[in-house]
Amino acid sequence: MLKGISPMLSPELLKILCEMGHSDTIVIADGNFPAETMGKNGIVLRMDGHGVPEIL
Repeated sequence: MLKGISPMLSPELLKILCEMGHSDTIVIADGNFPAETMGKNGIVLRMDGHGVPEIL
């Protein structure tokens, strides 16, 4: 267990955040956002059961 890290942050999300570079972008959106159509190289990580304010 990582101390001080919210259990809401999955290992996959932590890996993605660690691999991000200076020009990378992360989008936090609700379920109505068309994430799958936003780019061929994009990664979609779902956090079902959590709202945007809770994630922020």
